[in-house]
Amino acid sequence: HHELTSLFECPVCFDYVLPPILQCQSGHLVCNQCRQKLSLCPTCRGSLTPSIRNLAMEKVASAVLFPCKYATTGCSLTLHHTEKPEHEDICEYRPYSCPCPGASCKWQGSLEAVMSHLMHAHKSITTLQGEDIVFLATDINLPGAVDWVMMQSCFGHHFMLVLEKQEKYEGYQQFFAIVLLIGTRKQAENFVYRLERNGNPPR
Repeated sequence: HHELTSLFECPVCFDYVLPPILQCQSGHLVCNQCRQKLSLCPTCRGSLTPSIRNLAMEKVASAVLFPCKYATTGCSLTLHHTEKPEHEDICEYRPYSCPCPGASCKWQGSLEAVMSHLMHAHKSITTLQGEDIVFLATDINLPGAVDWVMMQSCFGHHFMLVLEKQEKYEGYQQFFAIVLLIGTRKQAENFVYRLERNGNPPR
């Protein structure tokens, strides 16, 4: 099967060329993502316009199972090309981004490495043990948008709790609470979470 899938390799990014499959005047293929950035065929330097569909290769693509793009990090699934994008969006071998709110941390890594990243790079985050915890948000009246973050460890899993304050305009504050499981979507389906708010004064 590998010989067949290798025929679909894009010469630029080495990902697979999947339907709709377009070719240059001489019949060379390039994937749709790379094609948008190119004006000439990377193989023969011929023109990529007008677009020519390669229906025969599209038929072959529909009969072949392609490996997940995270095969190198451990995913062993092979999929029909129509199922590939959906699976890759949730594949547990995909690189995970740092779950901390805000865009300041650019870390990416495997799911197994997320917790050790948080412990080393975000030491200020407190971890509380047990299924019932109290999350104390201090300095709640600081102006502007503020985040409070903590970890909860229970049932053999780690959860990140984020309380976010947004100020649409001065004096009007909105609070959002987010709970993230450090794990896969499938694992997350096994949990429900209940939040209770106690304020002084309560509001």
